[in-house]
Amino acid sequence: QAPKSTEAKVALAIRRVTQRVATEEEVAKGVELIGALAEQEDVNEAQALEYFCLVALNLNEFLYLD
Repeated sequence: QAPKSTEAKVALAIRRVTQRVATEEEVAKGVELIGALAEQEDVNEAQALEYFCLVALNLNEFLYLD
């Protein structure tokens, strides 16, 4: 079941991408980004969440093995 609050959605996205629990600061910044995208770029919350997920996938927290 998908979380309902934006905070929970951000925390889940970060957890799935990084395989660790998101910090409060990361969640707050994610919620802030989603709000800014929705307000400034005139997108709905679902689209803003999609953009946040793209940002999360581009975090520099991946481990590469040779």
